[in-house]
Amino acid sequence: MYVCLCNPFTDKDVQNALSDASVKKSPAQIYKACSGGEQPCCGTCLCMIREMVGDAA
Repeated sequence: MYVCLCNPFTDKDVQNALSDASVKKSPAQIYKACSGGEQPCCGTCLCMIREMVGDAA
């Protein structure tokens, strides 16, 4: 399922970033890793990313 539509990436992309030891486990760093370094546009995906980071902790 798509997490972000502005800079398209999926929940699987987030899970891959969460399992990557080189990526810090903050929502901002996960977003950066999944979006190719882009900034959030509308920000509606950030709640889901925060939740996924919290679940992975």
